Amino acid sequence: MPTCSFSSALAALPHPLTASTRLPFSKQPLLAAYALPTRLSFIQHSRPASTAALLARNAGAPTAHSPRSVSAAAPPKAAAVSLVARRGVSGSFQPRVPAVSRDTTPDAVSPASAARAVALSPDVSIDAAAVSGMLAASPVSEGTTTTTTTINSSALLPPPATDSTPLLQPDPTLALGKQGMLKLISLWFVYRACGNTALVRVAPAILKVFERLHLSWLSNAVIRRTFFAWFCAGEKEREIVHTMRQLKESGIGSILDYSSEADISEDGDAASASARAQANVKADALAKEYFHGMHMASQVPRAFAAIKITGLADPEVLYRLSMPYRPLRAAFEAADHDKDGRVDFTQFKDVVLPAMPGGSRVASPSGIFSMVDANNNDGLVDWVDIQMALGMDNPLARPLYLRTTSTGGIDEYGAIESDIEDYERMISRARAVVQQAANQGVRAMIDAEHTYFQPMIDHVALVMQREFNTPASDGAAPGAPSTLVFNTYQMYRADAYQRMTDDFERSQREGWRFASKLVRGAYMEMERERAARLGYPSPINATLEATHDCYNRGVRFLVDRIAGVQQGGEAAALSPVLFVATHNNESVERALQLVRDLRVDTTNEPIMFGQLLGMQDATSYALAKENLPIYKYVPYGSLEEVLPYLIRRAQENSAVAESILKESSFVLREITRRAIGTGRKDSSVSSTSSL
Repeated sequence: MPTCSFSSALAALPHPLTASTRLPFSKQPLLAAYALPTRLSFIQHSRPASTAALLARNAGAPTAHSPRSVSAAAPPKAAAVSLVARRGVSGSFQPRVPAVSRDTTPDAVSPASAARAVALSPDVSIDAAAVSGMLAASPVSEGTTTTTTTINSSALLPPPATDSTPLLQPDPTLALGKQGMLKLISLWFVYRACGNTALVRVAPAILKVFERLHLSWLSNAVIRRTFFAWFCAGEKEREIVHTMRQLKESGIGSILDYSSEADISEDGDAASASARAQANVKADALAKEYFHGMHMASQVPRAFAAIKITGLADPEVLYRLSMPYRPLRAAFEAADHDKDGRVDFTQFKDVVLPAMPGGSRVASPSGIFSMVDANNNDGLVDWVDIQMALGMDNPLARPLYLRTTSTGGIDEYGAIESDIEDYERMISRARAVVQQAANQGVRAMIDAEHTYFQPMIDHVALVMQREFNTPASDGAAPGAPSTLVFNTYQMYRADAYQRMTDDFERSQREGWRFASKLVRGAYMEMERERAARLGYPSPINATLEATHDCYNRGVRFLVDRIAGVQQGGEAAALSPVLFVATHNNESVERALQLVRDLRVDTTNEPIMFGQLLGMQDATSYALAKENLPIYKYVPYGSLEEVLPYLIRRAQENSAVAESILKESSFVLREITRRAIGTGRKDSSVSSTSSL
């Protein structure tokens, strides 16, 4: 069939779209845009449909939210839209979500492309007479009720949303309907326990009492059949992979997470030779476990595997190497008198350099400054210049991290000589683990942990991203399996947005793809308690609203840049990737609104969504139903290893007791419905989780 340009097709339309016939939201057609020569098909199906409408970005017109402008003189890009709907009794259309497929060839439009190139559409105004005038007869395949008719292009692209109808309506029955009765009863118990804030508060003390009484076997048995069974995938490979495959059958991907955690001891003896040797033996063993995790993740297509850097090095080493970050940042901000984000040599020499533990020993400050100013050589350096030049990956900068004296105290400022060697071992382990992920075709996600050693975790993540997130097949030879390394940003931190944008800027300068997972955070109470005990400012936002604002700003920043790359025709290799990890339905809704308004094409998953296994399942399954990229964090390990994780999950749920008790009511309703064999499934849910 001959094609035509977008402008000529638009001019040929006999009638504009008007509001003379407005379809209600529940009966809007499914719109999915393809970046193809202008062609549009009306496909009528007799099968029932989803209630939400999906719209892929229109590869052309800029929007008010676009981070870059498009010249009015530039020719608009061609677009084609496929409407997949069924004819109702009244003659209106009800949407149907097509099946998933990976076929996205430029000459053949597959329904799968529509389902994966998504954003949810607003109301669509359609003039029935105009549509009738555009339709042309097409043959009907014998034995089916499907007809295909070609009409003019881009005519039915919707205007911006004009109502407040949620784009996503979580349905608890989608997830609960897949569970057996025994698991539902267990889940109801878990939710009721999490909803009891007093019980959750004293739970760690209760477990210690059971341990002192040598009754851990009893408490562990209860936890294993309740919290562990719901929030973890298991201990053995067979049950772990089975859980991942079950999720995949429902359209949900997996992030496999070996949930062993480590922290500093604060006993002053961690730097001893025996403690150091033991820590390195443990790190080698955990690296092998991560290798096994990559193997398990590779058995399910497009899976992730999470990595905890505290598993690859002694946390004490991470803590000492992270010490200079906060004083150095504070010194830079103090030296920047005019607040233009840059300092000159004098400010660097007098204020910034002395903030490093070994700064006073530098014989040639001008040599250090020249190293930092190597990119521009203009006599001014910014914070990203300092991070790039004075990181531990630069052997010339390592003496700056070493303390001047050593008394053995854990809080003595700076690293010790053996930390340099342990740093090299940690980088080697991390590189080997990520290379294994690349060999297996598994994406790697580096977890965020405590703020007091997070700077070094970020550093390792940036080094791995620079090595593996490159345009040349993301670190692999052409045609070979590859990986993509994600770093995690805890947006409950007061400095989270600045850190994220600094790292994005660094990725642009160094030429690698920025991939980030945004979470609110999981260690809030612990961080605040430690800051109060040791007398330093809390690193956590003062209010919940500030955390929400920080999270939403971060999402908006990255979605804007993803849309800018797609609409501006720039090299997609350096387009950022965003993983929206949240249990807050408002944050999910905001992200979906941005995806729709900015016409973001999610075919290749530049934006993904994620929740923890066993939490906010209604949202997860609703996203999967709409063929949006959705993943579950799937923890595994022995009960003893994952117990700290399970305690945090209980605390996390108790922080939103009202929401979790509402979840328990849905579970009880499903149990009752099955027990008496009557009643209907209640699909209404409104989650207000703040997590």
